[in-house]
Amino acid sequence: MLLIDAGNSRIKSGFWDGTSIASMATVETDTSASPDDWQRCGRPLRVLVSNVAGDEVARKLTAWVKATWSLEPTFVGVRRDAAGVVTQYENPEQLGVDRWLAALAAYKIAAGAVAVIDAGTALTVDIVDRHGRHLGGSISPGVALMVASLTRNTARLSLDSIEHTDSVATNTATAISMGCIDAVAGGIDKMRQKVRARLAAEPLWIITGGEAPIIMDISPVEFRHVPDLVLRGLVLVANDPL
Repeated sequence: MLLIDAGNSRIKSGFWDGTSIASMATVETDTSASPDDWQRCGRPLRVLVSNVAGDEVARKLTAWVKATWSLEPTFVGVRRDAAGVVTQYENPEQLGVDRWLAALAAYKIAAGAVAVIDAGTALTVDIVDRHGRHLGGSISPGVALMVASLTRNTARLSLDSIEHTDSVATNTATAISMGCIDAVAGGIDKMRQKVRARLAAEPLWIITGGEAPIIMDISPVEFRHVPDLVLRGLVLVANDPL
C-alpha cells in the first residue's frame, strides 16, 4: 500500500508492506516530479493520501496514480472517531487531516496521554488524553514561515540559512532567525504549561515535521522524534473499519 502525506511544503511517501513502512521518499510540493521509489516498488494494491496542499495537488496526484497504475487514490478525511481516538473538536471537518492522523499514530505509540507537535510550514500542537480523547491544540507559524514574513519585503536582506545563538545576535539576519526560533520555543513552553494543567500530568511528547530538528535543538522538552507519523496514521485508518 502506497502512503502519501501531501503537505504545504513537501510530499512524503512510503510503502506499507503489512509490518513496516519502507522506501520513504520526499519531494517538494511545488514540483511536478514524483519519487522514483513509487515506480521501483511495483504496483500497490491501494494508494492512501493525506492532503492539506490543496485541490491542484490532489488533481496532480490523482492523475499520476491513474496514469501509472490505473488506480483511484483514496483521500482520507477526518472522522469524529477512529483508531481508538475521539476528537472533541467543535467541527471535525475543520481539523486538518494531517493533524488528525498524527494524533492517531501518536496515541497508538504512547498507549496513553500524548502531545504531538508537527513542525512544518505551520507548527501544530495536538493533545490526546489517556482515555483517547483528542482535546484540541494550537496552530502557529513555523520558523521558516516567520522568517519569510519578516524578510519578504525587506530590501538588501537575504537569509540563506536559519541560525540560532545562545548569545545576542550581532547581525540582522541572525537576529531575525534567532528571534523566530525563540518565539516558537516560547510558544511550545507556554503550551506545555497548558497541557500539564489540563492533563494534571506530563504526557509523552512526540514530534514530526521538517523543522523537528530545529525545535529539538532549542527546546527543553524531551521529544520522541517520529518522522513518518502521518504515514503511520494512514495505516491505522486503513485498518480501522467504519
